[in-house]
Amino acid sequence: MSTILLDSAMGTRLEELGHKLSAPLWSATVLQSAPDDIMQIHKENIEAGAQVITTNTFRTTPYSLHQAGLSGVDAHTRARALTLLAIRLAWKTVKESGKDVKIAAAIAPLADSLSPEDFPGNIVSRPWHDAQLDNLAHNSTDILLLETMNSAREAKGLTELALRYEKPVWVSFSLNPDGQIFNGDDLVSTAVYLEKKGASAIGVNCSSFEASLKALKAMREVVSIPLLAYPNVEHGGTKKKKTKLSPEKFVAWAEAVKEIGVEFIGACCGSDHTHIKALADHNNS
Repeated sequence: MSTILLDSAMGTRLEELGHKLSAPLWSATVLQSAPDDIMQIHKENIEAGAQVITTNTFRTTPYSLHQAGLSGVDAHTRARALTLLAIRLAWKTVKESGKDVKIAAAIAPLADSLSPEDFPGNIVSRPWHDAQLDNLAHNSTDILLLETMNSAREAKGLTELALRYEKPVWVSFSLNPDGQIFNGDDLVSTAVYLEKKGASAIGVNCSSFEASLKALKAMREVVSIPLLAYPNVEHGGTKKKKTKLSPEKFVAWAEAVKEIGVEFIGACCGSDHTHIKALADHNNS
């Protein structure tokens, strides 16, 4: 089975390049101050073998900018400017590479990824998500990537909004240690629901190797659409005590998920382009 390679973590690599990232905007703070570094990371991934790169739009949302202190109108205006800049940087990097690389426009949960209890509900979130989806559904993007989804309710509501656009919709969940959606919602029944609604791919990200493998096995038994996986490659509690897993261990994990039929594979927190290159080299050997 042929594997399509996704890219590696944006935030991790920005920190390696010396940037200080913090909530609520995280990597969005670098878009205007260091656009060349954003392009460098996209370029590193493309040269490593990534066939899909992700826009640096995880926290360019109107809601995040509102959380950062901007008023409603200013938050929306700023969000659109930053989002279109992120898309332009990804598109420019792909164009300069001369390669057939797809661009996935990323959108995250409304609240912090680790705090699903702060999700205000689909009625409140709809105008915020609507505005960002309008920004992301640019003609330079190929895929709408709903990533690090931490509750079934938000994932379902956001998917239905995203499906109004004429682009493939991928949905990726953050998991708890048991291999369920981060807030405890059932992953399998949610995956079945999203496939029936029209999602083009379903998967997991920002989760451990073990939980990801367990979840992917369970989903493969109930859905026929492609699966995607980009796990964390760092383990541990506090930031100072985290251990980054080697590219070789990542490749071994990737081989395990390929065996159960996962079509799209990349890496999340703790990763960089060396993990993608190791998998590309392995696939080509």
